Amino acid sequence: MKSNFKSQVHVFIFLILIGLIFSSCQNEDSPIGLGLISDSEIMELICDTIDVQCITVSDGNIATDERSLASLGSFFDPVFGFSKASFICQTRISSNNVDFSDVQNINSLELHLKYSFHYGDSTTNQTLNIYRLLNDVFIDSVYYAYYKPDPANIELLATAPLNMSVEDSLVKIQLPINLAEEFRDTDVANFVDNEAFIQYFKGLYVTTENVANNGCVYNFNLYEPSSQMILYYNDSLTYEFYINSKSACINMFEHDYSTAIPEIQSLVADSSFNADNAYVQSLGGLRTKLFFPELKTLFDSSNIAINKARLILNLEDTYLNDRYLAPPKLTLVSVLETGKYDFLTDYKVNSSNFGGEKNEDNSYAFNIPFYIQELKNGNIDYGLYLFAIENRTKPYRAVINNKPNDDKSIKLEIYYSKY
Repeated sequence: MKSNFKSQVHVFIFLILIGLIFSSCQNEDSPIGLGLISDSEIMELICDTIDVQCITVSDGNIATDERSLASLGSFFDPVFGFSKASFICQTRISSNNVDFSDVQNINSLELHLKYSFHYGDSTTNQTLNIYRLLNDVFIDSVYYAYYKPDPANIELLATAPLNMSVEDSLVKIQLPINLAEEFRDTDVANFVDNEAFIQYFKGLYVTTENVANNGCVYNFNLYEPSSQMILYYNDSLTYEFYINSKSACINMFEHDYSTAIPEIQSLVADSSFNADNAYVQSLGGLRTKLFFPELKTLFDSSNIAINKARLILNLEDTYLNDRYLAPPKLTLVSVLETGKYDFLTDYKVNSSNFGGEKNEDNSYAFNIPFYIQELKNGNIDYGLYLFAIENRTKPYRAVINNKPNDDKSIKLEIYYSKY
């Protein structure tokens, strides 16, 4: 009983002390701690909104090799005009020292492609052409969006319709029997290992004929196990040729802006053209470069701490389209003095808070306080590149409002402190 009584007394004394501490901290006229610093040291909190300078430039100089998704098809976008996607891939033998001498009857040779995604009008009939590569491609080389094989270095293997239903999970394309017969009859040295096989059979170039209107680009997952070339023989036997991460794969894109709206034609001809909109187009199309020239005159010589900086972009309502969708996410990278680019410090510090997702009101926002602080501290503004996530594989596009004196034009909201 004495022990319980002592505990209760201790608790009572503790509560009295806490009450005294809080009552002594209540200053009638000033916030906590404010009386400890002089008037000259008190921070001035400011909010400003500034316009952003932007230009639309080509995005064709991007590496497009070794992507798991292959793009295929062509379409007409009512804003951006004609676009086309093709790809190259190597096939690999699934075992070494292959011997086809026991192949008595060849049933078929098929190329299987695992469907992943489509963009545009999938009801448009397209014609697929598959060529054999006659020149080498290399997995350790860099290939860009504008790469295209020389006609002298390809040999047509098959032509087939590409009018798949988007519900199909696998496209199966018949390749010529004489190619399978060649595999059977060739020198076995060509099937000793993959190095020998790829030297012998250099790969496939897969493309389509240009559509006259509408159209669609499909994505196929080349690294999915069901994407492969398969030889069916002796009625019940198969041999698999793999397409995987060890295969050289190249996405290739074409754009014809003579069929685009006049403003895009003007921007392609002269990137300094004073346009009302900024443009983002994937598959080696267009990207927007952003600058912040007003920052030079916004701040005086005071010490400045950037508390918050939000870059806000709004899609232009006129060009919203249910078939040719805007990207679900955009991203920003900083341009270096060399012309190459790097992730922003804001992204490196906290990628989950960086932003870029498309909002329900058709806007995008990025949090870039570190980048703006770096510009204030003296870094040269070489610009930011704005483009779509997955811009090397999925053909999204966006028209971003940048009309002068428009509430929805590109803006940078800055909250900062002077001290």
